[in-house]
Parts: sequence; C-alpha cells; structure tokens
Amino acid sequence: MDHLRHADLWHTGIVVDDLAGAMTELGAQLGVSWYEGGAEVRMTTEAGTTTVTTSYALSKEGPHHVELGQSIEGTLWTTPTPGHAHHVGYWVDDVVAASRALDQGGSPRVATIAISDDAAPMCAYHRTTSGLFVEVVSRGLRRVLLPEERG
Repeated sequence: MDHLRHADLWHTGIVVDDLAGAMTELGAQLGVSWYEGGAEVRMTTEAGTTTVTTSYALSKEGPHHVELGQSIEGTLWTTPTPGHAHHVGYWVDDVVAASRALDQGGSPRVATIAISDDAAPMCAYHRTTSGLFVEVVSRGLRRVLLPEERG
C-alpha cells in the first residue's frame, strides 16, 4: 500500500460560510496574508459529475498552509461543526494510486476533481471514519497553488 508521508502534508482546510469575514478574522489572529483563488471545477461523486464554482483563500505563509474554502451547499464542501478542521491536504505524485491506497485502507473516496471526464484527477477527497476528509493533490499543481514557488 502506498502510504502518505507526513512530510508531504501541506495544508489544513477549513470550510467557512463567510469567506471574506474569515479571511479578515483569521488573517489577523493567525498572522497570515492570503492568496485568493477559485475556479469552476468538475466534481465526480457517486451521484455523477457536476461543475461547481469554488472560492478559497490560501495562506501565503507556510510551509504548512491554512486554506479557507467557501461552503457550497450540496457538496462535500459544507461547514463542519464549529471547532473542527474540514480536511488535511497531501502532495502526491500519483493521485490515482494514493486514492486507491486510502480506499483500501478504509477511507472511501467521496469525490475527485479533474478537468475532463477522460483526464486523470488533479485531486481526490476521502472520508476517514472520524469524519475528517483527506485530500490528495497532484504535486504538479504545487506551482499553480503556491505562486511564490513559480519564481
């Protein structure tokens, strides 16, 4: 089984109902500034494939980043009980292999994100028995998501 490596843990994601408000509050409290982003993404779940418009903020400061994601009703990106992280994100070289390993390890895949039906997923989300999601993200997206690394 391909195991995730703690050294590849790069962010903790928190889903919020008010992205702008959370950026202001947590930016000041945590001492971070934000990259803002979002896009229309193709999400595939057991129910089928749909296009979802996302909006997020990712702390510029790292190496462990904080990600705030705007909640989207009817998706896995809904606001968890207060005080709970939504997900942890890991860089992986092979999203399909890492996703398979998580699934075989008892954390079922709940969604993948890909640019088209025939493209390999850019990331996948798995739900642990404790309720926390684990996101595996293609290492190839590192320079896209972390602009300071484009350098």
